[in-house]
Amino acid sequence: MPRQRSNDPRRRRHVDEAALHELDRIRSPLYRELERIRVGSTYRSEGKSKAHLCCTRKYNQMRVSPLEARSIAEAFARDPALRAKLPRVLERLEEQLGHLADNDERQSFDCPLLHKKLCLVHDAAKPIGCLAWHPPRPDAEPEEYTFTQRGWQAFEKRDRLNDRFQGPHWKLRVIPLWLKRVFARELERRRRRGDRRPRRDREPSKQGEPSKQGEPSRDVRSPGDGRSPGDVRSPGDGRSPRNGGRAADPWNSTVKPRKGDAPRKRPGAGPA
Repeated sequence: MPRQRSNDPRRRRHVDEAALHELDRIRSPLYRELERIRVGSTYRSEGKSKAHLCCTRKYNQMRVSPLEARSIAEAFARDPALRAKLPRVLERLEEQLGHLADNDERQSFDCPLLHKKLCLVHDAAKPIGCLAWHPPRPDAEPEEYTFTQRGWQAFEKRDRLNDRFQGPHWKLRVIPLWLKRVFARELERRRRRGDRRPRRDREPSKQGEPSKQGEPSRDVRSPGDGRSPGDVRSPGDGRSPRNGGRAADPWNSTVKPRKGDAPRKRPGAGPA
């Protein structure tokens, strides 16, 4: 049963901290697993590794949960070095939002958190799907990446945690759409600063062009979305309010694997 939101700000803060602390515990085994991959290899070595390519539009459709997005926002709030990079992150975020529909479907994007081929929140708040998306060997191409068995276990725990703290109707969204929500105030301040520029410095708007920012959405998941690994409930979750009340069949996908959209592994098939 989901926790009821308290009207007491201090109580809400305590509950939020508890949720994020538990999310860190879920991520811990994935960090240890990734460290073993990095030892003695060029994985994630700047200028040599191809690991960053899975964060680019060609391969990336990663969706995250609300708590993972909150964790990213908290990382920027408490780390001055990260906070100094936030303006550039917001700039990249605004660019990506112009290419995305505001819904909970999988969509391709360049991750705004990618900076000089490295993830800005890698050590502080990296999403679980990103941590669990590994190469089978150090020199593997991005098309060969897959999710690990520990990753599957972490997905299941992540979803249960969001059920407890967010209720049964939370949405998985691609990373920019959740960043848009957790950094809403910062984006609004950027917009206002832009509006205060002298008129001659503003870019002319096209006549009749609809605004791509700030448009309201109904935030409704389409029925039958079976969610895929990295952004879905774990195998064997059965019927759930997030797939229209029906048990979806995600096993028969013929789509070429991408980060956040790989073919699911059948339960009981052994470790990845």
